[in-house]
Amino acid sequence: MTNTADSLDTIITRVNKKLGEGTLIRGRDLKNLVIPRITSGAPALDLSLGGGWPMNCWCEIAGEPSNGKSVLAMKTVAANQAVHRDFHCLWIAAEQFVPSWAQTCGCDMDRMTVAETQVMEEAYQIVLEVLENRAVDAVVIDSLSSLVPIEEDEKAMDDWQVALGARITGKFMRKSNSAQRRSMVEADRPCLGLIISQWREKVGVQYGDNRVTPYGRAKEFFYMTRVEVRRDEWLGSDKHKVGLSFKTRTVKNKTAPPQRVAAIDFYWEDHDTHAAGSYDVGKQFASIAIDMGLIQQAGGYYRYAGRQWQGKEKLYDSIEHDPALQIQLEQDIVTAVAPHIDKPKRRTLKRA
Repeated sequence: MTNTADSLDTIITRVNKKLGEGTLIRGRDLKNLVIPRITSGAPALDLSLGGGWPMNCWCEIAGEPSNGKSVLAMKTVAANQAVHRDFHCLWIAAEQFVPSWAQTCGCDMDRMTVAETQVMEEAYQIVLEVLENRAVDAVVIDSLSSLVPIEEDEKAMDDWQVALGARITGKFMRKSNSAQRRSMVEADRPCLGLIISQWREKVGVQYGDNRVTPYGRAKEFFYMTRVEVRRDEWLGSDKHKVGLSFKTRTVKNKTAPPQRVAAIDFYWEDHDTHAAGSYDVGKQFASIAIDMGLIQQAGGYYRYAGRQWQGKEKLYDSIEHDPALQIQLEQDIVTAVAPHIDKPKRRTLKRA
């Protein structure tokens, strides 16, 4: 056994010298490795993801039109800009980008770089440049469905380019996967990749799920996480809608258990105690805590940490406007679900 170990050490040293330090790593040196994560801005979604969006990989947000996909991406950027003052995002706007709406969602435009292009090759090349140079903390492509290959754009309407976009996208995913990979032993600047997509219907499918996202299935193998967004109901009156309630489901998750559901309320207008562009955070914390039994329910009364509320609305409002109560709830929730979610340690990152 000793000779085998010595031989393997020799091989590891030789391979790392030839291909670069960190190419081969002993498992014992990785046992304390924690996947870096960032918040989505929604506590319920963070919990369902296993502690937040996993970094250094691609994640997909898929759903029907007007279900909250872009809002989810913008709120992710805004939440992390609020925590990290040097957090910068590259936004590939294949659809129209509206700065005022991004600001309503809380985004700081001074820390966003926007590329407005529908040309698939241009968009992919820009993304590869910033990933290879460790230039940003997040990349958002909004949306994949709106990107068009150059050849398809230049051809006449009656010319067919079968699977052209799928081939280009598959190549991009392979190249970006290499560019996005970070060292397992050094603290490289991590980067989150979010791709927004829309469901399409497969032709001729009579049984089972007939939904698929555009540009081939090869890209799906590169996604670390896939989140489906589905609108639950509109918020407000019949005559005046002020927001929407939507649910997310992790249809794929390679870093935590999949098929977890999170319910989120988003307001696009000022309403009662909620400002335009905000989540109902109090409702999220309360729902999680009630489901986990941290908040005791007896009829219409709710009890927690020596306090009592009559009715859910009073409970939601109290949590929403009491930061100390939010922190206490968050700590209790994390303690209750550990070790089922990652709790990344703070560390100093090397900046490009």
